[in-house]
Order: sequence, then C-alpha cells, then structure tokens
Amino acid sequence: METVYIALGSNVGDREGHLARALDALRAAPGVVVVRASSWIETAVVGEGPEQGPFLNGVAELRTALPPLALLGLLRELERSAGRAFPHPRNHPRELDLDLIFYGDQRLDTRELVVPHPRWHERAFGRQPLEELGGDVASRPRARGTEVVDAAPLRGERVATWLEGGCLIGLVPTMGSLHEGPASLMRAARAECDRVIATVFVNPLQFGAGEDFDAYPRGMERDLEICADAGVDVLFAPGTGQMYGEGFCSRVAVGAEAETMEGGCRQGHFSGVATVVARLFAMTRAHRAYFGDKDAQQVAVIRRMAVDLGFPVEVVPCPIVREADGLAMSSRNVYLGEADRAAASVLVRALSSAQQQFARGQRDRDALLARARAVLDAEPRCAVDYLEIRREGDLLPLGPGSIAGGRMLVAGRFTDGVQPVRLLDNLSLQASPSANDVPEGGAMRAGAEA
Repeated sequence: METVYIALGSNVGDREGHLARALDALRAAPGVVVVRASSWIETAVVGEGPEQGPFLNGVAELRTALPPLALLGLLRELERSAGRAFPHPRNHPRELDLDLIFYGDQRLDTRELVVPHPRWHERAFGRQPLEELGGDVASRPRARGTEVVDAAPLRGERVATWLEGGCLIGLVPTMGSLHEGPASLMRAARAECDRVIATVFVNPLQFGAGEDFDAYPRGMERDLEICADAGVDVLFAPGTGQMYGEGFCSRVAVGAEAETMEGGCRQGHFSGVATVVARLFAMTRAHRAYFGDKDAQQVAVIRRMAVDLGFPVEVVPCPIVREADGLAMSSRNVYLGEADRAAASVLVRALSSAQQQFARGQRDRDALLARARAVLDAEPRCAVDYLEIRREGDLLPLGPGSIAGGRMLVAGRFTDGVQPVRLLDNLSLQASPSANDVPEGGAMRAGAEA
C-alpha cells in the first residue's frame, strides 16, 4: 500500500456536498483507505478564465493498492459522477476537481499524469492543507520548470520517459537571442503537444566565411526566461562539441528547394541547416517541429529533408510575427542603425504592394515583381539581394506570364548600424491584404500573419 495525497476542490453548486460525497466514494472504493482529510478552506480562482465563484479546497491522505493510473481513473470517474463534463476547458468552473499530488515517492511523467503534481508548491490551497495533515512539504520535490539540459540526459532519461508515457513531443529549434517570434512557436507547440523542447544552438555549419557567427547575439539568461514564460519543458542548449563530436564529418546534402535565393547568396548554408536539424530530430525524437514562416525557404528545405530521410516528424510552419511598422521580428534587428531601422519596413511594404495588386486582379508575374521592385528602389538604404515569386510550399520557380498565386520573397541588406544586417521577408500573394493592414506606404499592425 502506498501513501497518497489528493487535492479536492469545488466551486459549482453544493461545494461541500460534492467534496463530502467524493470522500465517501473513496472510502467505499476497493483498494483505497482514506486515512484523514484536512479541513476545507475557501480560495479565489487562480489563473485566467471566465468569471466564477471561489473554490472550496482541501487535501486527503489515502493508502492505496491501486497503481497510479488506476487511481487516476477512479478520480476522473468521481468527477464525472459529480457532473463534471469532459473534455473540460482549462480554468473553467467545476463541480469537482480531484488532483493526485503525491503517490508515495514516485515520479511519473506521462501524457495522462505527472506526479508530483507540477504546481502543488505554487498554490496555498494545496500547501496549507498538506501542512495541516503534517506533511513534510519542505522535503517534497518541486517542479523543475524549464529544465536546461545537454545531450546525454535529453537523449536518455527525459525523452525516453516521455515516449514511454505516450507523450506527444514538440520541438522548437532556435539559435537563441529569443524574442516574440520564437516565443510564438513555443506557445503553438505548448498548445498542441504534451511536452515541448526548445533548442538554443548557434550552428557554425550554417555560417559562411565572413558571416556573423562570432557576432550573432547571444543571451542565455533572457532565453531561459522566454522559454519558461512559454511553458517549455526542456531547453536544450548544447555546446558545439556536444552537437558535433570529435571527428564529426557528415553533412546532409540538399536539393532543389535549397537552390538560388538564400542558397545562392550563402553557399553551404542550407546543408548546415539540414545537418543540425537532422541531428536535433534524431536526438529529440520529436513528433512535431515548429519553424517560423519568415524563413520560408528553410521550411521548404527541412520539410523535404524530413520526407527524404524518413524522419517521422511533422514540420509545422507558423506565422511571421511583426513589429508595429510591419518589420518581421529577427534577432538581427538589434544591429540596425536608427535610419536603417526606419527604412527596413520597405521590405514588407514592397511585398504588400504586390499583394494588393494581385488582389485587384493583376496576374502577370513580371508586373507584380516590377511593382514591388519600384517600392524597394525608392529606398536607397536597402540593397536588394533578391526578389522572387515562387510556388507555395516547395518554393520552386514560377515562369513568366499569368500566375494563379505564389509567395513573394525578398532579402535586403542595411549597412548603417553596429554591423551590416541582412533581413528576409515574404508574403503569400493569395492572402487577403486586409489581414496585414498595410496600406501602400503605410505601416502594418503588430503580429500580422504572413
């Protein structure tokens, strides 16, 4: 028999009656002994949710022969018997809420159950009744929040435990210096997956000679804060030696999706990207991987690599996050000089101008490119590396003449700052221009989807 503590709560209907009937049902359950229960305390609702009344809360100490998941099944059945519907929206009123806080000294991390309860120590309505029952709360394990790990425990203990527990794992690869863009990817992964791994690794293989590898912005303390706020379970931050061990010499070759545009401007770049992402896919064994649409060509390359090499991972593109004037968020934006920062929104203004022309019926590829080029040419601070319209998805070239749609991509360089900055952007021609709120020559609302 294991000593178990469960939290009880109710804020709908006969609160005390719901709690008392739950204890009676536990006393009658085979394999369960209710040793004692705390007094009931009234507490305000914690977390965001609809307006609702306060909770009546307490904790019960049990002795049970039921294994953890069987006990969880019993608790869920008692909740249903009290009138609670499933699935139940997070932080909504509930007739009965039963949480398994501790199951002996066991640690469990499965899709259905995490023990000790990850937030038991954060909430007075759990701590206070535990202390009343004489529980040694000071020595009890507490949630680790976002855990920073290197290669060995990531591949071993953590991921293996999640997979054994049936968890859906989401991966968000980054190079650090995080901002709202990657944070939005983490939140998307958090909403769709049971466990989330974010990575911070400035990958030397994707930088060419004379590029900004040494100067690329880094800030682990701030990165960890952003990961924690987004609900990331593990921040994987390896050193170069952990990612590429002694004698490492393999590279992933890339094909048509990597040719021209970024592939033409940065020789070897996409081979380096594909190599590090393949390593991350293998190390994390993720089911879903989240990438920003700002690097649309990168998404196309990684999607092709995952298919060709048989990685069982879904590549999930996510919308571009933008500044108030429409500039796509990027870690490199901090290096823009004041005048270049004001000029940099020319990229999205050029794309939006062509997008608006497409919405008005213009279908000629070269006319759309000329429209965007005219906007770019009017900004002398921007040196354009390329301006293209490509097929959606795989970004293969579209020939001249009438087109049914596509994605317009641009790269521009700005030199009036701490160091030269090269920025990317893209927009789908088929998207409604109103979704971006970019009048010609005007500004875009923050967070607009591209």
